[in-house]
Amino acid sequence: MYDDSDSVRIPPCNIYNVDESGFSVCHKPGYIVAQKGRRSVGAITSLEKGKTITVVCCMNAVGMFLPPMIIYPRVRIKPSFMDKAPPGALGMSTKSGWINEELFDSWFDHFLKSAVPGSSNEPTLLILDGHSSHVKNISVIKKARENNVVILSLPSHCTHRLQPLDVSFFKGLNARHNSVVQTWHRSHPGRSVTEAEFGELFHKAYGDAASVKKSCKWIQKDWHTPM
Repeated sequence: MYDDSDSVRIPPCNIYNVDESGFSVCHKPGYIVAQKGRRSVGAITSLEKGKTITVVCCMNAVGMFLPPMIIYPRVRIKPSFMDKAPPGALGMSTKSGWINEELFDSWFDHFLKSAVPGSSNEPTLLILDGHSSHVKNISVIKKARENNVVILSLPSHCTHRLQPLDVSFFKGLNARHNSVVQTWHRSHPGRSVTEAEFGELFHKAYGDAASVKKSCKWIQKDWHTPM
C-alpha cells in the first residue's frame, strides 16, 4: 500500500508554468461579418511581412501572472521599445528573435526576483517544455536547487495538450493582440506596425488577457493541483 506521509505537498500558489509564443507585428485578418448580398467587404492590414517577436509568459495555479519577457529579433534593443510595455516586463533581444540558454538564464533570474521562491517553506514547482534552453541549462538548474525550485519538464510532442499556457492562455492572448493591431491599423491607415509600437500594443492585449477573472476559468479547465 502506498504511503504518502513523507511526500511533499506543493500549494497552488507555488505551482508555475512558463512558456513562450511568437507574435507578429502584422495583423492577420479573420472572418468578416457583413450584410448578405454585399460584394465589397474587406479589412485593413499590412502588406509587409512583419517580424515575429517572442514573449515569455509565466502564471501560477491561482491566477497570478509574472511580468513577461519580450524578445526582439535584433542585435540590440532600444530602451524606448519598453517605455509602454507591461509594467515590470523584461526587454531582451537576439538576432533570431527566439529564446536561447543565455536569455532563459536571464528570465530565470527575473522569475526568482518576481516569485521569490526562496522565501517560502514549501518548494516551488516550475512546469516547462523540453526546449534545450530550458532542460540543458546548467546555470538554471543550479539556481533552482539553491532557491528551492523544482523544475518539471513536460514530455516531448505533448505540450500542445499538456502545457496550460499553450492550451488556453496564448490562444486568447494572440486573438486579443490581433484585434488590438487591427484597431491600430484603422486609426493609422497606410502605416505598418513596427517594433517601436509593439510594446504599447502588446500591453493593451496582455492587460486584458492576463486578468485573474479570465485566468480562473483556464485554471479550472487546465490545471490540476497535485494531491
